[in-house]
This record gives sequence, C-alpha cells and structure tokens, in this order.
Amino acid sequence: MKPLYRRLLFAAVYLGILVAVAAGAAFLGRNFTGIGPVPTRSAFASRLPSTPDGAMRRVQMFYATNRDTQDPDTFNAQGSKLGNTISTGTFEVRLSPYLSIQPRIWFETEQMDWVGQHPLPREEYLSKLKTAVQASPQKSLLVVVWGFRDWFRSAALKTAYTGYVLDINTPVLLFDWPGNQGEGRGGYRASREVATKSAADLGRVLAQVCRETGAEKVWLMGSSLGCQTICDAFAWLEAQPEAERPKTKLDHVVLSAPDVAADAFDDKFAARIQALADHLTVYVTSNDRALLMSHWINSGRRLGRKAEISMPPEERSDAYEFEEAMELLDLQAKGARNIIVVDATPINRTRNLHHFFTDSPEFFNDLYRQYLQPDNLVSRCLHTVRAGEGRDYWILWSD
Repeated sequence: MKPLYRRLLFAAVYLGILVAVAAGAAFLGRNFTGIGPVPTRSAFASRLPSTPDGAMRRVQMFYATNRDTQDPDTFNAQGSKLGNTISTGTFEVRLSPYLSIQPRIWFETEQMDWVGQHPLPREEYLSKLKTAVQASPQKSLLVVVWGFRDWFRSAALKTAYTGYVLDINTPVLLFDWPGNQGEGRGGYRASREVATKSAADLGRVLAQVCRETGAEKVWLMGSSLGCQTICDAFAWLEAQPEAERPKTKLDHVVLSAPDVAADAFDDKFAARIQALADHLTVYVTSNDRALLMSHWINSGRRLGRKAEISMPPEERSDAYEFEEAMELLDLQAKGARNIIVVDATPINRTRNLHHFFTDSPEFFNDLYRQYLQPDNLVSRCLHTVRAGEGRDYWILWSD
C-alpha cells in the first residue's frame, strides 16, 4: 500500500474512533449519569394563555391607544399622529414555541407572525378584559408602555414577545402612544413632548382598569421614554378628584432604563408612588463596563442630566442613568421604602447598551420574581449593596 493511501486510511480510522467515542460518551451521559435528555421549552405548556394554531401558538392581547385611528397608517404602516380619543381593542399574534430571547426577534416572521388588530367599543373591550382578568390565577393584569420610535404594530409585537417570554398567566394590555416622531434629536424632542401629552390618557386607562375589571393585582411595566409617560400619568392622577383615581393601588410598577425629565424623581414623585403603588422597582445601567453605582460609592460627580435631556439615549456619552439612580436612592433614604433600585449593568450586553429589558434572559427571570414575589428579594443573581444613610441597592448579575 502506498504511503499516501496508508495515511488517508489511518486518518479515516482515527476520525471514526473519535466519532464513536463521542457518541458513546453522549449515550452514557444521557442514560447513566442522571443528566438525561434535556427538553426544549416547546415541550412545556406556556403559562400565558394561548391556543394552538398549526405549529405555532396564538395569543390575544388588549390595547388602548391614543393614536389617530382615522389615519390608515396607524394600524397598517407606521402612522405617528396623536389622536383626540383613546381607542381600544385586541390584537393577535402567532408565536413559535421555540421562540428565544434575542434582539428584535419579534420582526422575524418565522418566529412571530402578525395576525391582526380588532377594534372594540369601550364597553365590549372592558367586558372582555374583565373576563380575562377574573379567569387569571392572580386576578391580575399586566400593562405595558414602550418608548421612543415604536409604531403600533412594533409595540404590539414587542408586547406579545414580552408576555410570552415573561410567561405569567395573566392578560396583557398595551398602552400605545405615538413615540415614533422621527429619528435623531429633532424626532426625539418631538417624542418627548408627545410622551408628556399622553400622560393623561395613560392615567385614564389605569384608573378605568383598576375600577372596572375587578383586578386584584395591576402590574405596570414601562421602559425608556415610556417611563416619562408613566411619571406624568401619576402626576395627572394625583390631581384628579378621588372618584376619578384608581380605587386600589397598583401592585407593582417596574421602570426599565428610565428616560425621564431631570426633575421627575423628586419628593412629589415619592409621595405619588406611595399613594398609588405598593412597589416600585427601577432597573438602571451605566453605558460602560464599570458598575453604575461605583461612581456613587466613590463619591463620583453628579453628571447633570439637563445637559443631555434632548439627546436620544444612544448619543449620550456619560453614565446618564447614574443621576436617576441617585435621585431614587435619595428618596429611599428619605423614607420611600417601597422603592427598589437594581443595577442591571452586568446583564446589559447588547444593542447600544440600552435594551436589556427585551434582550436579557436574566432580566426576564428577575422581572418574573419581582411581580410574583415582590417582598422576597432572595435570588442567586441579586446581590445587595448597603450604601449607608438608608440607601440600599441591588446588582443583577449574569447567572
């Protein structure tokens, strides 16, 4: 046998032995070491209510929007006109049972497929919402508010994705506002104005669902510029007559990467939170690799949020949310004990270091615990830091 053929034969035999060893190791590992086959998530039934639809699952969620629904682009394209009324209804999305946590996966049609949006008169919408709330184990409702750039369909798809990944058996209501007022600083400034204008509408929606659905737990989740709408909605609710306010407190408000005005987290905000909600958890991050709060522990300078208030988050060069965290910790030190600050910097790894609230599995795991066990902060991934003077915060580490 020629030397070349001998070498080829030897290589083939060696490769065959490696394949056999790997297959044998896999067989032994799965059957004799207690590891066993590892199922995918699709092997389990989702907690979020859904129905089979071929190889997919179909979910139905609710919406209330203050966009101009007379504009055909509102539901069919990327319409951004602010309307004069609140329109309500449901929307449906088909989701793959193999859906994973990835940036912008809600735009991949093989993973998520838009079915449609169905307007409902206010009374019918409230009746359906009440039925869904009363059928949930916690008699709960999750209200979601998104931020800058989202149009109706993107907000709805992202809401369906969030509800499915969070996987709590609860109806979900999207409060949609026209945050897509354009790109760059001009579009961002216009969106900030619309965020504030939308506050009264969000306040009306919250008061109505608290009064008329029989919900025992209303969870509110906001992110980025949507947190400005939430803060302003609390101010609007505070100014209303008692009969117009929610008859019960919101159970838990979660603000993620809050992008709010420089005076949003003041003493009045603390009073509003304590009057309107049992719990507030705020997830903040820095935009560099250092932990956000290390600046505060080491007496870092205050960064001055007013200087960057007109810039979209991706254009800001400093650890912008440090200021927001500082204000919240000051409120905590003054006695606002239902405020918890979580530094999510270690899990903030993707997309301009701002979108951990859609891109991070650790965030969803902690959010699940926050809503279902808000008084139990025991978690392997949460580490408390006693900063002194009544200021405590938590660091959310990657598992």
